[in-house]
Amino acid sequence: MKKTIFPNANHYLIPRALYIGAWKVWFKRFDQHENWREDGMPIQSIDKNLHEIIESGDRFTLEVINRLMVPWSYRDKSQVDDSFFLMNLDMLKRIKSEDGRELARLTDQALDFWDGLTYLEQDLFTSYAEARIQADIETPSAEPVVLDDHGLDVIGEDIYPPIVPDKNADDEAFAKALVAWIDEDPFTPMYQRLPVGEAVSSWHDRLEVFFWPKPRSGLMQVAHSADALMYRAEILSKGIEDGVAWSDEDKEMAVKMADEIFLQAGLPQRDVTWENIYGVMESALKSDANAKSKMNSGWSLLSSFATHWLCKVDGRTPMVCWNSRTATSIISRLDFLLVEAGFESLENRFANIGLIPGVGGTRPREYTLSWPNGYRSWKTQIAASKFVKMMVDCLNNEKNADGTLKYRPMPIPTGGQARWSMQGVQLVLFSDGY
Repeated sequence: MKKTIFPNANHYLIPRALYIGAWKVWFKRFDQHENWREDGMPIQSIDKNLHEIIESGDRFTLEVINRLMVPWSYRDKSQVDDSFFLMNLDMLKRIKSEDGRELARLTDQALDFWDGLTYLEQDLFTSYAEARIQADIETPSAEPVVLDDHGLDVIGEDIYPPIVPDKNADDEAFAKALVAWIDEDPFTPMYQRLPVGEAVSSWHDRLEVFFWPKPRSGLMQVAHSADALMYRAEILSKGIEDGVAWSDEDKEMAVKMADEIFLQAGLPQRDVTWENIYGVMESALKSDANAKSKMNSGWSLLSSFATHWLCKVDGRTPMVCWNSRTATSIISRLDFLLVEAGFESLENRFANIGLIPGVGGTRPREYTLSWPNGYRSWKTQIAASKFVKMMVDCLNNEKNADGTLKYRPMPIPTGGQARWSMQGVQLVLFSDGY
């Protein structure tokens, strides 16, 4: 497949279909019209940090679309200059607007290429492009990047938690209280801060209405895309577990698998080498809180894929994908429960469960207690995974007085039900933390 080249990002490559899909998404989202085939986009090569460009209102520009296509480490550097156009002559051309502004437009070759794709391929790549907006937008700067509107959300306004643990209760009691609260709390799926469908309640129903990155991509579509990648991640991680050296074929599969995981999640990464993938998987399998391997929202997702099979292994901890949405869901609710239990500070409770910066939807939320920063921290990754595993165990084992299970089993995309897994729980938390 033809590639789009970003010379200012160490010649980073993406599928050309992804770039054209992003072009289409940018017109729909930011320019509010559908003339993406004929009209031009302002180029605006700007040598500022990404958050500064966004704050100045220049969202609908070639500079912004290019920066969101490249890994986080290149996003605070301009990605539009003569070399970008020279490297992509058959995709973009410069034109002048009626008022003399310099614009970029898709070439006829690019449009012909897009038209030659199947409708399924077109939809797939526009979904990948949409994920770049909906995902955590990481940059070298600590300042948040806000593409979509967002608003403050105060947890506890809709429904007071049905259980508030005693101040001296253990972590498991707080995990159980959080599970019960989410189960009773009404939930309305949201997209671009607008409701999608009717409100639901219960873990079961929340998972049934899950979508990513847009409402047309529901649980069945997401599971279908993820299953093949989880299958390969399991093969590779079990090889590490058994002490079997990766073959050249394994190393090639690891890089291809990781690139696709990052593509689907909208989290492009640099240095996607087999060595780095191996290191992340090994750290995740060992639950190594002191690991030096890579860690951010993308690598956390890879660790989740690589350890999902540990849900069926007693005494082991599968990894949760600890991104800004999952962290927001857990910490905002824990914060409220702790305050209601009488805490005025964390007092070393949940010491390594840390915040992940992210803005959009209802993020950030208000917190009463001072929570640590958990960004790129394996200590946070491990602590958060252990806490969410308590929630998984609660969903699978908590019983009513008559001995029946308190919570409905996890719905599966093909129909029927199963025991709750870390993957299923984190999807509910991901939506809850929007």
